[in-house]
Amino acid sequence: MPRPVMFSSRLEQRRKVRRFALLIGVTVLATGIALIAVVAVQGFDFLGVADADRMPLGLAVLAAFACVLVLSFFAYLAVRLFSRID
Repeated sequence: MPRPVMFSSRLEQRRKVRRFALLIGVTVLATGIALIAVVAVQGFDFLGVADADRMPLGLAVLAAFACVLVLSFFAYLAVRLFSRID
């Protein structure tokens, strides 16, 4: 019967920090996408009533999504960085 592999406490701590950082990054991403969706639906409804061009709002939604991606990546990196400071 194979013995279970035991990790050092330092390695186990790093694994926990990676999981926590990933959780923070995904939370920021999910919250940002939800907010973008709410604002986009309201904006598209408003533009539909006004019979206006929807292209600028679509580009704004794409830009906001790109910003949320970058923000979630920086949140992930910040958690990883600050966990290394002793």
